[in-house]
Amino acid sequence: MLSVMLAIALIGSQTLQIFILLLASYIFYVSWNPAFISLIILSTINVYVAALLISRCRQRFWRVVWLVLSCTFNLGILGFFKYYNFFVGAVNQAIVILGNEALLPLLKITLPIGISFYTFQSMGYPIDVFRGHKAAEKSFLRVALYVAFFPQLLSGPILRSTEFMPQLKNVIKLKYDNLRSGVNLFLTGLVKKILIADYLAPVTNKIFDSPQGLPSLVIWFGTIAFSIQILCDFSGYTDMARGVARILGFDVPINFNYPYVAHSITDFWRRWHISLSSWLRDYVYIPLGGSRAGNVKTYRNLLTTMGLCGLWHGANWNFVVWGLYQGILLVIERIFKRKKEEEFVRETDLQQVGRSQKKAMFCGAGIVTWFFAQYLVFLGWLIFRTGKWQDMVYCVRKYILFDFDFNISTFGLGAVNPFTAAFAILLFVILHSFSYRIGGIANRLDRMNWPGRLLVYTATAFVLIAFWPTGRTAFIYFQF
Repeated sequence: MLSVMLAIALIGSQTLQIFILLLASYIFYVSWNPAFISLIILSTINVYVAALLISRCRQRFWRVVWLVLSCTFNLGILGFFKYYNFFVGAVNQAIVILGNEALLPLLKITLPIGISFYTFQSMGYPIDVFRGHKAAEKSFLRVALYVAFFPQLLSGPILRSTEFMPQLKNVIKLKYDNLRSGVNLFLTGLVKKILIADYLAPVTNKIFDSPQGLPSLVIWFGTIAFSIQILCDFSGYTDMARGVARILGFDVPINFNYPYVAHSITDFWRRWHISLSSWLRDYVYIPLGGSRAGNVKTYRNLLTTMGLCGLWHGANWNFVVWGLYQGILLVIERIFKRKKEEEFVRETDLQQVGRSQKKAMFCGAGIVTWFFAQYLVFLGWLIFRTGKWQDMVYCVRKYILFDFDFNISTFGLGAVNPFTAAFAILLFVILHSFSYRIGGIANRLDRMNWPGRLLVYTATAFVLIAFWPTGRTAFIYFQF
């Protein structure tokens, strides 16, 4: 990182700066598995050529052809590496159920890290060109850096060409304000990952790797722990990625906006993994017709979009069920919201009702709606975390039908200390509440004077060194 910053600072050529960042991105990815850099390069060539062809074609038919071919190529690579064994296994299982022997071979396939993120990101570029939202980029280096930008390459946020590529047209200048802001974001993410997510991981792994026989108390504890772990793990990576990008002079969009304060599932998806939910909205839900073609088709579009969202996360049935579960909740919310609005319009003169009062009536804000929304969100994370079908059914039953077994010995976690996880949960609640009230810890650090920031940096460094976990836990979303 320091060598990249030094090279950018010493070089005044914008083209050379992009080349250095691209080289750093490729080296960063190659350090994991050199063979799979070829996939990123192929994806880059594909979208670069497709965007140029789309921009030069006058006939809509050929523009559609080039776009379809480009998306098919990218989705084909993603489908083979991520879903081949999943679908072949399902077909073989169906063949066995019908009384025949399985025919299709399973392959030993290594999933390229970050493939779901950079595939969606690269696909968005020719789609934007097709829609006229972005002019085709003539510089291959800029397109390549857009696809492979190393801070967010492995786990997002998913960048948009309309937001990121314009930032590549100016000479990069390292600025103190960007350095300060980037360091604050990076430290915020590091604290989330090290002091919360990594302390919760051993407990959630212990509980959900073998949940059969555990009481509701443990299932609930594990569900809460995992819900906090996945937020701090994923948003921690995002904060660090945004921090590194900010230091280099780039603005990467926010990906999380306090999702656990949401009062509805709709609001939750406006706050959780924003880059993916907005990508699916703009490139899947709206092209399917969105909410413009009547209620039934709107519900179909919601279920389709969220089903794809679940499948995007991984080749396992629990992800598909989780996605459809989210889609069903969104459909139910939409039905009840529509009925409430119709009843409200019949009984009330909207002209005489203030905006805040209408919002309260339509949204039902309050502690009850918040609790119910988060109850459903956490149930979703329980489905998301349990990999085996039998474990999922057992855990969901224990989550919903509480058995009131409060014997602390039933935790059965062996060498794993549940009180450490409880402390991490308490730390999350304190930091999350404080951050929400002040508008973000990183933003507050930006506004502090340098002695105050230095004190915070020193204290944070001591705490991180003192409580750095002994085991190494990979980021959860690296597997996607």
